[in-house]
Amino acid sequence: MKRKEREEERLCRSRSKIGPIAVDLKTARVTRLPARSTHQEALPQSMKRKKEADGNETSPSSKFDSLPFDLKMAIVSRMGAKSLMKFRCVSKIWSSIIRSRGFIDSFFSMSSKQSPRFIVALANGVCNEPEAKLTFFFSFGESCSSSSLVPNLEMAIPVGLSSIRESFASLHGFLTVGVHGGLMVCNPSTEQVIKLHSSTRFVGYDPIEGQHKALFVESRVSRSSVHQDHKVLTLGGGSWRHIEGTPGPYRPISVGVCVNGVIYYGARNSPHFRNPVMVCFDVRTEKLSFIQAHETLLRWGKDSIFIDYNGKLASIVRYPYDRFNSFDLWILEDPEKHEWSKQHCVFPSSVWDSVWGLEMSFPGTNKDGEIIMAPTTLSPEIGPFYIFYYNVKTQNVRRVRLLGIGDNKEFRRSYGFLKQRDCFVRVAPQHVHSIASL
Repeated sequence: MKRKEREEERLCRSRSKIGPIAVDLKTARVTRLPARSTHQEALPQSMKRKKEADGNETSPSSKFDSLPFDLKMAIVSRMGAKSLMKFRCVSKIWSSIIRSRGFIDSFFSMSSKQSPRFIVALANGVCNEPEAKLTFFFSFGESCSSSSLVPNLEMAIPVGLSSIRESFASLHGFLTVGVHGGLMVCNPSTEQVIKLHSSTRFVGYDPIEGQHKALFVESRVSRSSVHQDHKVLTLGGGSWRHIEGTPGPYRPISVGVCVNGVIYYGARNSPHFRNPVMVCFDVRTEKLSFIQAHETLLRWGKDSIFIDYNGKLASIVRYPYDRFNSFDLWILEDPEKHEWSKQHCVFPSSVWDSVWGLEMSFPGTNKDGEIIMAPTTLSPEIGPFYIFYYNVKTQNVRRVRLLGIGDNKEFRRSYGFLKQRDCFVRVAPQHVHSIASL
């Protein structure tokens, strides 16, 4: 409790700018990170003024407290997420209101009605000095008609991405990101981050109970058997709990994805760990099960791709180590019957004219069901940076330019990407602001 109070005091005193970053990465301790935002809203000036020297006039804060409760809620609910974090410091009453489940859910519901944003993580991949490693999170407003978007810096964490293919996803306002040393969970709106245990593989969200949970999977192999330990942690409270009744030994081999409250990840189970399956972890019931998968879905092991496609689990199969001109879209149509559908998609070769490098990531889809594709690295040369939207029905591709990231020399100099050759890029679509605490 005292730690939370000290953390809140730090949040109230801190300035919004990139500076020395203090974070304990060896524990799962919630840490306030410095960040800079070009559109942060300040508290109303009236909230900052003191009482008049003569003491005869009522302070603006007292006038605000005298307003009807419904009116006060209407005013507060229109504030931005980062302003609300400051507004918590006004009084214990307002802190308790803003922290309440009902208010958090109402704020998220209101944010969801607005245009979602997608988050771009940009990290130095070749820096030899650990203290110089930084991952920056930029947000862009998603638009079906715009051909260019302007970035907004949300926050930064003092670690680098672990690779160009590790997990990076937005789950009900939280970001999960694979970094050097494990998995981290961030909330850009509250500028909080936690470092999870090194054996934590996946994070999912239960839309029924409104909870984020982390899944720990650890295998111990002996000459005669394989023993697996599964644990689950509810973010925001509680401790690790053991999961009993797992369906049998298996070997996880792919990055996971959470679809409608179920975490899916590719694996191989007995006999001899050759049978391809999708492991299903129900976030609410905390039960594991297997779905039979086609061999081709797990052909590339850790480089296999799984996404949420219109509310269904889908896999994108392509050659991952070079430019490609087509890919296969596999969709899990019926989880109970283990039925998959397949569609061959043609990818225009001309798209590669706008891409530096040989690889692209498939972070998911937008609200219109278009598949999003993005280069996995930033070009070492100054030039435009594009992401692409693929329409499965028409097989047409449109590109959107992200301004500032690749074509702005001053931008690269400011964030340390000017002289680095390998700068990893990860994208998480359909991000919605949340004021929930980690």
